[in-house]
Amino acid sequence: MKNKDKPDIRFDGFNENFKAYNLGDIVEVLDGDRGKEYPSGNELSVIGHTVFLNANNITRNGFSLDKLQYITEQKSNLMGNGKVKLEDTILTSRGSVGNIAYYNNDINKKIPHARINSGMLILRPSKTIHSGYIAQYLNSSIGKKQIKLQAFGSAQPQLTKRDVTNITVSIPELTEQKKITNLVETLDNIIVLQQQELTILKQTKQGFLQKMFPKEGEKVPEVRFPGFTDNWKSLKLSDVATFINGRAYKQQELLESGMYKVLRVGNFYTNNKWYYSDLELEDKFYADKGDLLYTWSASFGPHIWQGDKVIYHYHIWKVELKSGLDKQFAVQLLEYDKAKILNGSNGSTMIHLTKKGMEEKKFSLPSIEEQVEIGSFFKKIDEVIALHEQELEALQQTKKAFLQKMFV
Repeated sequence: MKNKDKPDIRFDGFNENFKAYNLGDIVEVLDGDRGKEYPSGNELSVIGHTVFLNANNITRNGFSLDKLQYITEQKSNLMGNGKVKLEDTILTSRGSVGNIAYYNNDINKKIPHARINSGMLILRPSKTIHSGYIAQYLNSSIGKKQIKLQAFGSAQPQLTKRDVTNITVSIPELTEQKKITNLVETLDNIIVLQQQELTILKQTKQGFLQKMFPKEGEKVPEVRFPGFTDNWKSLKLSDVATFINGRAYKQQELLESGMYKVLRVGNFYTNNKWYYSDLELEDKFYADKGDLLYTWSASFGPHIWQGDKVIYHYHIWKVELKSGLDKQFAVQLLEYDKAKILNGSNGSTMIHLTKKGMEEKKFSLPSIEEQVEIGSFFKKIDEVIALHEQELEALQQTKKAFLQKMFV
């Protein structure tokens, strides 16, 4: 039987049992100032003295500093509770409950002054607790389970200050806390570097797409492979490709097991749950390995299907190419078009694509020989990006495993 007082994995030299505490016994739980000085919308600015943290800044992956809102130093001085100090842990208590961010030296250098909004709590540890340990524990599957047990409300889950003080935390001696925290923080730093490299690769690809496809009104791109000088020709997409609608399924037609998987938009991104179908359909409703597909609802864009034979759902088009369009080039052409659509959306998430609209779009195309060169070039970049994504996933899974095995 598993010993609940000791973790599965430990550093050498540590054998003592972990001790269980209520979180309120080892940290000070602080909420923000919710009184008359709470900032109104017109007191928030994109520049200022003190960052006023909101739900967008505390994510499942820690701090996100892309979109910060500020209040003046004068406003901050008028407020009471909620000022963040070095080595505080911040916990979201409303909406997306349980997101954790650790205010360490690196974050402090980027935002030296910060306050929490009314949907967060500050956890300020005592001197007998390593500050980073609390953040890592609450980020583990064990910690998240504890948070979930305390949260209440189904439509809008939340945690009260009292709920948080009742969260159970198992803790080793201080030296072991530090070792565990240092190991996980080292993994975090490697993950951040990997994410940065991946971002740079994706940005580099976007830069090439901008230069290797003609700008609007131009007949040639800025950058070309040697030996190609002819103008690109303007054609409707329907001249070189046919878009085929997927099959619309009723919920009762989706089975837990069956002959064919039913490919839905989510299966390309984050959803690993599959439905099945025993229906025998026309050939056009199946996708085989190597087929070019295009998701057009929620998340949109081109994909070359790499799995076994599936039935693709209504929110996916199969794109059948004619002789004048190379498949790898078509993927990049559609990626280039996707970037243009997103750039013109002004941040809107409601992007409406139609089959007719796609087929009527005009694109500039080079000779098939140049298409092959361009498609091959970008395929190599995509393979490097995919490799980095796999390495990042492996690092994240390694961290997850450590968090599961090193806490009790």
